[in-house]
Amino acid sequence: MFKDFDTTKKQLAELAEVVNKFKSEAVQLKLLELLFDAKPHEIEAEETEPAPAKPKKRTKRKATSSKKTASAGSEGKSAKKPSTFGPTAILKKLYDDGFFSEARSIADICQYSDANLARKIKPNEISGKLARMVRDGELAREKNSDNQYEYTKP
Repeated sequence: MFKDFDTTKKQLAELAEVVNKFKSEAVQLKLLELLFDAKPHEIEAEETEPAPAKPKKRTKRKATSSKKTASAGSEGKSAKKPSTFGPTAILKKLYDDGFFSEARSIADICQYSDANLARKIKPNEISGKLARMVRDGELAREKNSDNQYEYTKP
């Protein structure tokens, strides 16, 4: 079988040390395939015949009528009307109502909205809009004693 079995055994032991240094079994197999020119996945592929590909079924879209879309408003979340009283709309309403005639912090705005408009808003939901209103000149801001910005009409 082998002419010099002891030499082959030593070479395989050295090879095993190098191959085992790789943690991935896939890398170890690839190294052995390259060394021995063995490609077991090709041999297995030749033995089994490939299965014929099944054609995909196509579904046709149904045409929606205007009656279905009009009645869909009460069926689910996807048909729900968008809220017209979001965080930016609240800020605009407060601005129009003269809320910023006095200096107001973001916490004041959130508390007022919760108490008087029954709408809880988070500071991060309105901070961007407030900054935009300052840049546009609609509001002015100054830091208070607590080092927080207070917004007023200029």
